[in-house]
Amino acid sequence: MRFLRSLITRRLFRMSSTSPSPAPSSVKKPTVKQPEWFEPENKDNQKPTLKLYNSLTRSKNEFHPIKPGQITWYSCGPTVYDHSHMGHARNYVSTDISRRILQDYFGYHINFIQNVTDIDDKIIIAARQQYLFEEKLTNQYKDINDDLKLKSKEYLKFYVEKNLPEFNGDLEKDFINWTNNGIPNMAELVKEKPKLPMFIKAAKLAHETIYNSNKINSIDEYLTKIKDVAMPHLDKEFGATVTDPQIFKKLPSYWEKRYNEDMARLNVLPPSITTRVSEYVPDIIEFVDKIIENGYAYATEDGSVYFDTVKYEHSKHEYAKLQPWSKGDLSLINDGEGSLSTGNTKRSSADFALWKASKPGEPSWDSKWGKGRPGWHIECSVMASDIGGETLDIHSGGIDLCFPHHDNELAQSEAYFDNKQWINYFMHNGHLHIQGQKMSKSLKNFITIDEALKDFSARQLRLVFALNPWEKPLDFKDSLIHEVKSIEATFSKFFTNIRALNSDYKHKVDNGEYVSRKIGDVEKQLYKDLANASEEVDIAFNDNLSSGQAIRVLQDLVSKANTYIQLTSSGNPELRIEVLISITHWIVKILDILGFEIRSDKLGWIDDAEQSTNGSGASTEDIALPYVKALAQFRDSVRNLAINKAELTEFLKASDAIRSQLVNLGVSLDDRPDGTSLVKFLNAQEKQNLIDQQEAKIKLAAEKEKKKKEQAAINAKKQAEKEAKMKINPADMFKDKALYSEWDEQGLPTKDVKGEEVSKSMRKKLTKQYQQQEKLYNEYLKSLEK
Repeated sequence: MRFLRSLITRRLFRMSSTSPSPAPSSVKKPTVKQPEWFEPENKDNQKPTLKLYNSLTRSKNEFHPIKPGQITWYSCGPTVYDHSHMGHARNYVSTDISRRILQDYFGYHINFIQNVTDIDDKIIIAARQQYLFEEKLTNQYKDINDDLKLKSKEYLKFYVEKNLPEFNGDLEKDFINWTNNGIPNMAELVKEKPKLPMFIKAAKLAHETIYNSNKINSIDEYLTKIKDVAMPHLDKEFGATVTDPQIFKKLPSYWEKRYNEDMARLNVLPPSITTRVSEYVPDIIEFVDKIIENGYAYATEDGSVYFDTVKYEHSKHEYAKLQPWSKGDLSLINDGEGSLSTGNTKRSSADFALWKASKPGEPSWDSKWGKGRPGWHIECSVMASDIGGETLDIHSGGIDLCFPHHDNELAQSEAYFDNKQWINYFMHNGHLHIQGQKMSKSLKNFITIDEALKDFSARQLRLVFALNPWEKPLDFKDSLIHEVKSIEATFSKFFTNIRALNSDYKHKVDNGEYVSRKIGDVEKQLYKDLANASEEVDIAFNDNLSSGQAIRVLQDLVSKANTYIQLTSSGNPELRIEVLISITHWIVKILDILGFEIRSDKLGWIDDAEQSTNGSGASTEDIALPYVKALAQFRDSVRNLAINKAELTEFLKASDAIRSQLVNLGVSLDDRPDGTSLVKFLNAQEKQNLIDQQEAKIKLAAEKEKKKKEQAAINAKKQAEKEAKMKINPADMFKDKALYSEWDEQGLPTKDVKGEEVSKSMRKKLTKQYQQQEKLYNEYLKSLEK
């Protein structure tokens, strides 16, 4: 114990006498720095700038929204009184494509406002006439009687006098000849009066029906054929008696529903906000009152209100910004005012109605100026301003609305807000022509969307509109349709191949096969092609949302990918599915942006057949049964062939048979150099093409077999004739007393039937024939010895 205490004491003494070591924190360490970082070069200034074609400048302007990242957009919607037609499809699908690019590619949040015009002169007339036709004719007449025929003649007379003053003959006797024999100066007349062909067609149909009623099968057929000439007369006679407001709601409500259905079938996005004129009448009245207060409108004695274009032009404002050269065009101005407007009380011919005093037979609302209804142009100004305020980023519509409708919208709104610019960018979609002819609902020469979708798919129509610049006229002609179908087939075939190759790749992986992922020069080039395509599409979209140019870029990339697939089909070099999947996903992404419906796996677009199948509710067994049956039949065939020790060719025939069966089920088996099959699921068109090819192949084989049999029959006949001829003894060949009278010892003729010597040339010819027959006869004798 004493020893331990002494040891501890000595140890403590040593510690106290030793100088303290410096603290670890006070030791200076060498400074370690990170290497210098080099900031990447900013290349944003080299990126293209988004430009839009602006009708306010008739040029492409850089796009700058009022609020960064946001767009307020008003689109003129439908006037709902009849079928939506291909002109509407062009306008709304083209607008939809532009909207999707700005929203889904450039990332803008878009507040998209679109109106429904359900108060309009055309709607009033159509609703009134339809009601009167049903009340006065459909519900009154159950058969074609003398009273109906007499009234029909009155309707026709009124219609021709009003719409065809060019005709001055006897209506019953001369009218059909006048229409059939060619109307003098017809081409010039149509230029001045575009509805002339429509008037002639309606009058001719009614004339043939009325004066040949014995050929009409039913009252319904009769009334349908005279309807167009009957309704104007009924409206003139009874129009003022129509007072039920529901009559004027029923028609636009029905056609609004039909319009929405058509847009859904075309995959057009619904508006963010839909505005109806009938729900905005109080707002319109307030808006009009403010324009009067600002000094740019005036009320008249009849209870109407007009916009004062003269006062407006002599202020700080500009009238007709879009088409200043059209502001004196009375035909356009009057057309914009509507057929129920008289304009008798307005100060200037260029003034236009903000509020129309309603006459008997027209819907009306109370206002400080009396009972009336909104003018056409003011409706859009009020609805757009209610949501968008005093300045909107974009306003769009068809080019046919440019003047006076859109110019009047601008004037009204800028008069209300007393500002310089209500719309920053005006986007007008170009006219649609069908085989060179402009379509119009008022001309009744239109193809309805429903009719168009019987001949073309919604995808084909979208492709038509996407391929053409939205702001330019479009002629829907055969050559364009042919091009569109070719492009569609190229994409569809590519997507089918990619899905088949991807399925094949997954099958190998699932089976534990080693699949190399190392890429070579060809794959590296494809990735570069993809990057370049992305840049080119960016340039295209920035250049006025050029969807057509973007699709051309996609086509080019598909072509390069197809070349790669062909190059690797032999297995050397080996195909790398990843690069093809990357390309396909990007192509599908762009097509999705353009509004094409795509598959959930992002490996192509949805086909019509897929949509109908997906919604059919079929069970797994129902779907699988046809394929299982084909497999079972193949198994039975192979088993029976093996049991019967059949030739190898019979097994190949069984293989061909199941391949044909699978084509009918929408599956293609493509032979590959390595002996395996590439399995492809076909869309409806690809399936039909292969079926047609198979049928053509079968037909060709049948024709070959038929020719083969015919030739065999000919050969058999020749052989039979030859064998029969071989049996003839040459000595008996010429023993025909009708030709010859004497023969030598061989049997050759020496004199003809008249007793004259056979000529030397004839004897030479006969001798040759004798020798040939002698040879055949000897062959025959030898065959008998066998």
